[in-house]
Amino acid sequence: MPARHRRRRGGEEAVAGRIAVGRRADLTVLADDPLTTAATDLPGLPVLLTVVDGRPTHRDPGI
Repeated sequence: MPARHRRRRGGEEAVAGRIAVGRRADLTVLADDPLTTAATDLPGLPVLLTVVDGRPTHRDPGI
């Protein structure tokens, strides 16, 4: 089931699913593009930022 259908069924359509002011956000920013990084290098890819429910839970000191 696509994520948008799960949000609709869960009543979260107004607060989730897009990065925008007033919406809940869970995201991770990696040091490189995971789609172009070799699979063997992915485990060592540094995490620069993690946001859960719109709040930063990890921030690399370099950013």
